[in-house]
Amino acid sequence: MEFYLSIDGEKTGPVSIFRVSEMLEAKEISGDTLGWHRDLDGWKPLREIPSLDTFLKQELPKPEPPSLPEENAEEVEGMPPLPDASPDAPPSPALDLPREVRPFVRFWARMFDYSLVSVVVLLLSDYSIPQLVEGESTADLFARYMESMRSPEALALAKAQIVALIGWHVLEAFLIHFLGTTPGKALLGIRVVSVEGHKLSVMQSLTRSFFVYVFGMGLHISVLPIIAMTFSFFRLMATGNCLWDQQLKVRVESCRLGPLRIVLAIFVFFGLLLLQSLKFS
Repeated sequence: MEFYLSIDGEKTGPVSIFRVSEMLEAKEISGDTLGWHRDLDGWKPLREIPSLDTFLKQELPKPEPPSLPEENAEEVEGMPPLPDASPDAPPSPALDLPREVRPFVRFWARMFDYSLVSVVVLLLSDYSIPQLVEGESTADLFARYMESMRSPEALALAKAQIVALIGWHVLEAFLIHFLGTTPGKALLGIRVVSVEGHKLSVMQSLTRSFFVYVFGMGLHISVLPIIAMTFSFFRLMATGNCLWDQQLKVRVESCRLGPLRIVLAIFVFFGLLLLQSLKFS
């Protein structure tokens, strides 16, 4: 996606969304800088462009009114006329922007929740993963492992994992309804709220979890989760919202990850792996 910006009375562009992010970080531009891309119906402050929500903080300072490009600047095909910048023009309403949410943070929060469910199911199952014995080659261990995957215990575990993941999406909906977060999201400082900042209703939460299950995780079938997560990642990067959050008018907030929270997250992930290893001891 290519953006055009109004900087010091001149049109600048095209620039990529990542370049816009760098310029915001360097304070070369602000949330009130006018911008436009081909899907917009007119020039808007960057804070009002949904695809840039990820790169804007909630507490952006309000600078002086942005300067408009000169009339004789180079035009781009399809570019709309500039808004009236007269002193009598009413100011744009202030928007309550979400805090910065990084796609990889959201991904790891969800992976932690799924891993937690999987570990619990594994610990409660009768299936034991074959372990390497003295004098056994890696090839022999792999052959035993493939043979064990056809056992009734392994098939029962696979079915239980699928049922548990489906059940998790229902439990996730109620956790978000009551708490606004899940274990993985809480660990990484993420909350899910309405655009007004309120907790989601039960129906909103259930609908969101259903959309995540179908469009975000591909029903947990074969390679569909990889396809669904890839599509969701690029859509989140391009528009600043996942499909389900945009349709349901839901806002995902997160705080910046400080050193303490990062260390805590690593420790908890490591603890989850240790918990899983109890099955092999």
